[in-house]
Amino acid sequence: MRVVRLLILCLACVVTGGAIVSAQTDGQVWEAWAAMKINRLDDDGTGTTFDIGDVNGEPALRITPGGSSDETKLAYPVRGDELGGWALHGEVVLNVYLPPENALNPNTFFLGLGDVTSGWTWVGGQFGIADGTNGWIKVTFPLVPALREAREDRAYVMYVAFFHQEDNGAKPPLTEPFYLGNIVLEMENAPDGPEIEALYQQEAEALLAMDDAALVDAVARKTFDFFWHEASPRTGLIRDRNTVNSSASIASVGFGLAAIPVAIERGWITRDEGYERARVTLDTFVSGGVQGEHGFFYHFVDVETGQRRCNSELSSIDTALLVAGALVAGQYFEGTDVQRLADTLYENVEWDWMAAGATVPRMGWFPENGFLSASWDHFDESLILYVLALGSPTHPIPASAWESWRRPVNLEGEYIYLPGEPLFVYQYPLAFADLRDKEDAYANYWNNTVRACERNRQFTIDRSDRYQTYRDGVWGLSASDGPFGYRAFGAAEGNHNGTIAPYASVACLPFTPEIALEGMRAMLRVYGSRVWGKYGFVSAINADEDWYSHEHIGIDQGDILLMIANWQDGAVWEWFMSHPRVQFGLDAMGFIESTGDYAITPAYLARVRGQ
Repeated sequence: MRVVRLLILCLACVVTGGAIVSAQTDGQVWEAWAAMKINRLDDDGTGTTFDIGDVNGEPALRITPGGSSDETKLAYPVRGDELGGWALHGEVVLNVYLPPENALNPNTFFLGLGDVTSGWTWVGGQFGIADGTNGWIKVTFPLVPALREAREDRAYVMYVAFFHQEDNGAKPPLTEPFYLGNIVLEMENAPDGPEIEALYQQEAEALLAMDDAALVDAVARKTFDFFWHEASPRTGLIRDRNTVNSSASIASVGFGLAAIPVAIERGWITRDEGYERARVTLDTFVSGGVQGEHGFFYHFVDVETGQRRCNSELSSIDTALLVAGALVAGQYFEGTDVQRLADTLYENVEWDWMAAGATVPRMGWFPENGFLSASWDHFDESLILYVLALGSPTHPIPASAWESWRRPVNLEGEYIYLPGEPLFVYQYPLAFADLRDKEDAYANYWNNTVRACERNRQFTIDRSDRYQTYRDGVWGLSASDGPFGYRAFGAAEGNHNGTIAPYASVACLPFTPEIALEGMRAMLRVYGSRVWGKYGFVSAINADEDWYSHEHIGIDQGDILLMIANWQDGAVWEWFMSHPRVQFGLDAMGFIESTGDYAITPAYLARVRGQ
């Protein structure tokens, strides 16, 4: 997206109880804060006090912690119209001064918004990213969609929490003052300008003029650019989304590694370029450049340092997606350091440790609190985790874990499902594992996914009289951004609100090509540049709320790209399935050849029916 930066000089003008400003800064000063009066600030029950202080001869808001609460908070009431500028920007940046002489300064920052028009309703929040540990630092809060959608006719409270979090999770109370200067709106990730929007509209119209094969290839080519340009060339780590201060997502890295062979085979990059990017990426993980434990890695990490971000968990499913992508790259570059590093990455994962003394792996682990109570014990995207965990040459889990995997059955439709019905849970495992003409004792998961795609489309058709976004052939309900924040939308009552995720319908291409192509063309025809952007299809749209994302998410891009490649020539399936331990895992899970057109095996269906 076009980078728009405004240089604003802010002249100090402080009066008792009046405006507060601070030093020169990039970006647009948030006017509502520049006009802030101290007597409007509240401590949200933490004992914090506020007054005007001095930092090197410049005025700033002095924040003095109460000394007894584990968080120091600032609550600032604002009108909806005062938040209007947030919708046009990508980030809110706090200029914070942390005195070097303090024994303990905050190292974690959170910004949130509550709707107080009538009662109190949480709107959304985001952890900040600090560019230093003391002195003047910038704390950047990427604006998630919920924080951009304030309504002018409503009243809000902005909350900022400052605290010091230690490695063990403890949060000792802060006791010494620190300072807050300007609050600035950055436009790094703002919606594109009119001329760029016009370009995207032209691209959408050009796509519609292509035949199906050319259309799909063009979508794939644009989608790949996300993984190439949103990665650090030094570490290979890939951003979670295309925002400047986005963390790297290890799942995004997995999809990106699998995308490299696709790009080479299609001539988008050279073999040497792809090899070096894959080698650097895998070496970053294997050499300890990414923070993790027992072979698992934190869900979100810094793109350049590999250190944990957003207080995220060691994620078992995201590590599985990372490993799956690594094995694809490794098999493609057979006999090279890339294959050696990919196999080492896989061998290092202690799947049995993640089971925490049981057989079924947990969803994650926090250094502060240990294992999550939730396990991968039911039908969802963890099918790919089981393929790898049962196939592990070093730390496998027993086959009994797969046998205990719960498979809820919709008897009317005779399919296995996840309540809430987000489409990605069917797609992610089959982006890597080729389960065509295969079944275990319970299901043909390929046929099950075909039915999921068909159901998802029909669900939107049946509700198109109530939701504008579901009309004219547009469909695709799955986990995505939305007008009120990220949510695992799906084809179930109570779990949708008119938000369509383009990747959901596009990634059905191998399973239901006719309706997937129909959905792709419908989105481009009806929404044009509102659904098509820098890296192809955007993360989500909602015409009912007049909301259109300008962002692209790595795991969504990966689902699109890998499924297109598989539809075209089965490339990703071929590379992934060629790894001997993948076949070992499928054998341990009991997969055999299947010729039936059923989603649930007759034996399992009879058992569920009690026959």
